[in-house]
Amino acid sequence: MKTIHKIINETLTTFGILIAVFAILTFFVGEEAAGVSSLFESGNLAVPVKSIFQLLILSFLTTIIKNIMYSNYMIKKLPRILRHIILFVLCFIALVIMILACRWFPSDTKLPWFLTAVAFILSFSSSLVITTIMGKNDDKKMNDALKRYSAN
Repeated sequence: MKTIHKIINETLTTFGILIAVFAILTFFVGEEAAGVSSLFESGNLAVPVKSIFQLLILSFLTTIIKNIMYSNYMIKKLPRILRHIILFVLCFIALVIMILACRWFPSDTKLPWFLTAVAFILSFSSSLVITTIMGKNDDKKMNDALKRYSAN
């Protein structure tokens, strides 16, 4: 039950961030992107409902991939850097599948693919740095608490 709660929580957190990003993008580039991407078919007026559900599916897929890669089994079997690389590749594959399946933009146009790759790399890298820093801070707190407990 705890795992299901964790997956729901992480999915909704990722989903919320995606919706916020697309709301901002819709406001600024919605009119220009309306003819190119189905994500912006309403121009700068709204994020289409079907796009919202597609983003929810993408959020769920990335959460499942992340939970598999950070499972105790994978932590024991793979070094951290390899887990991050596999996580990056699998999440990018999930993104490409969603782009193609939902026809977010034409598959033969290079600029949207390039911009998607750049945005993915930047967002993935920044979240990786943030989670690594947070993980190290948590480890430090736990080690400090263990030292205090051992000293008593």
